[in-house]
Amino acid sequence: CKCSTAPHQLMSMGLFACAPIAPSLAVDLRVLQFVKTLFVCQTPNATAWCEALEVFLAERGHTLKSK
Repeated sequence: CKCSTAPHQLMSMGLFACAPIAPSLAVDLRVLQFVKTLFVCQTPNATAWCEALEVFLAERGHTLKSK
């Protein structure tokens, strides 16, 4: 139906649009629910989080002097 926006049409099909206007990507709401549940239930792992943060910052030209 051309009377509603693309994000509204996608939401009616159970998909979450990546952008409010002319979305080029949509994620299934069930996948988002799974990821939310995964993050709530997973065991905290400080080492993995710290390593991910170091990589993220290094890719942007920052360093941590923690070692």
